[in-house]
Amino acid sequence: MNPAAQRGWTVESGPQRLGNERVWHLRLSDGRRAVLAQLSPELAREQALRRRYVRDAEWLRDLAAPVVAEVIEIGPAPDPRDPAADPPWRLRAEPDGELLEAWLTARAPAPIDEAIDLVARLCDSLAEVHRRGAVLRDLQPRHIVVGERVWFTDVGLARADILSSRTASSLILEGSPYASPEHLRSTRVDPRSDLYTAGVILWRAVTGTLPFGDGPALLAERGAVPRLSAVRPEAPASLEELLVRCLSRRPEERPDSASELADALRGRGAPGKALTLVVCQSCGAGLRAGLRLCLHCGKAAVQFRHQPGSGIALDLVKLKEDAVYLAPLRETLMAVSEKPSRALNFMIGDRRMFSREEREELIALPARLWIDLSEDGATELQKRLASEGVSVKRASTHDERRTARIGRVGMVSTAAASIALFATSHPILGVLCIPLFFIALIMSVRGRAAQRRPVLSLRQAPAALPAGDRLVARLWSSIQGAQPDVVEQLTELALLVQRVADRRAELLGGARAEMDAVTAPLEPLVAILEKQVAGLVALDRELASLDEGVMVRALAASEARGEPSSKRDPILAGLDRLRSLEDARVAHMRRLLDASSLLRRTVELGLRVVDEEGRQRAELEAARALLEEP
Repeated sequence: MNPAAQRGWTVESGPQRLGNERVWHLRLSDGRRAVLAQLSPELAREQALRRRYVRDAEWLRDLAAPVVAEVIEIGPAPDPRDPAADPPWRLRAEPDGELLEAWLTARAPAPIDEAIDLVARLCDSLAEVHRRGAVLRDLQPRHIVVGERVWFTDVGLARADILSSRTASSLILEGSPYASPEHLRSTRVDPRSDLYTAGVILWRAVTGTLPFGDGPALLAERGAVPRLSAVRPEAPASLEELLVRCLSRRPEERPDSASELADALRGRGAPGKALTLVVCQSCGAGLRAGLRLCLHCGKAAVQFRHQPGSGIALDLVKLKEDAVYLAPLRETLMAVSEKPSRALNFMIGDRRMFSREEREELIALPARLWIDLSEDGATELQKRLASEGVSVKRASTHDERRTARIGRVGMVSTAAASIALFATSHPILGVLCIPLFFIALIMSVRGRAAQRRPVLSLRQAPAALPAGDRLVARLWSSIQGAQPDVVEQLTELALLVQRVADRRAELLGGARAEMDAVTAPLEPLVAILEKQVAGLVALDRELASLDEGVMVRALAASEARGEPSSKRDPILAGLDRLRSLEDARVAHMRRLLDASSLLRRTVELGLRVVDEEGRQRAELEAARALLEEP
């Protein structure tokens, strides 16, 4: 039955089907414009979906964010969850303004400054929602009203649009090119999911098109993000770079918060996160460049270091011409080395098969890989390369220099003797010295040739300051058993903690600084981070025990057997618990993300301001207060 007719509201238009709802546009008795949305009857018959819809409508009502259209009423009374009642509905206010979808249709491609201002205002409103521990998930231009402020209307109901990927048969009831890839792939989303949507909207506002077509992001065939400069050559490079970050498939590559994105759009952003990854030389995991301790294995990320004067070198002797074989070799070489000045393309086979230009570009074998290795480092590197089927040989640069030196001395001595013998009327003996001269010359040339310049140089380890490393070691201990997204975010935080500690140690006297003086302001922050991560690990452990697919199938089986509703109550309670855990996880992750932004500003302040101590303490206190939010 039409709820509007029951309540005597004036219907201006509708019903029309939008997503999973039937929608009417109304005029209330007090003159306000409103929208009535009712879950479609076929979905309302699914008890789990019905409860999820009502719960999310209540969540939207209780959010009480000033940028979210007010939910005036939820029905039908007395219990909208009752499967015997009419399909559940919600009545919400209609804000004054223009739908963003209509604005984009009429204006895009818009002037770049106007598009930037619009999306910066959108991010301001997103930040307001995120501060309340919420993620909008299904944000689309038809859910956004642009007026004196940017309003959100029918948001937060995405979990009634899809069955979670925890089920074996995930069902996409409605896809959207604005939803982040992880939105359909996992229920573990955080505020960075909404920043993907902001990136798509910004792209459309600037170009008039969608970056990856009009299908769901997860299902789209995707290569690199299109180049904005190819469509709008006048667009600043910084905007193109920001769009690439927002539209990344990996949440950790996006900005950490809506506030950070809004600041970047307005040209006053703090330095970006450390996105450059290197390989841990102990376990092979990827980690942020500059981090001394690997948060995957807990060991030093740089295991191999040059030992000046050791004279130990490794030569690459022989290779197979096989792409499958060469790829892991290059990965192994690059994992322990600085980026080389030339591509690691080796000349394999008879050199006469290559043109002169190719011989100049390719690296001839045998090739010197590294010099001045430690004894242990050379042995371990030989083992690693041997495990890849690579033939390497140890050499001594001391012996090579000795050979070259002997050759040079012999060459000079023989030449002097030949001249002397010629001058003293012993020409025959002088002639006999000529072969000795050439033998010495060959020894000298071979010695010099053996002293080849190495192709690679071992990766440098960041300067070691024990204060920062001790704090990072604590963070490593806290993430054992954590999910990959938690590890990624704590890696960012660990690098920032290390940088703050390094800067404090430098200002307080470098290596002579008392460790307590360096770490005192950071200790409480690290303790709270440990507590937050422990909470996330506990949430994820409980989430893993609640299999939505199993529960949904159990509900269907119970209904098919005609069992009383009391048999299904524990299952429905489990589904409700799953929703609550997901919301709690969003709040925890939001604190970690915002703390990262604050710590990055702290690091930047440490490099700029004179009152380092006072400003750093203020920023650290702000991060600490944020993490301690209930």
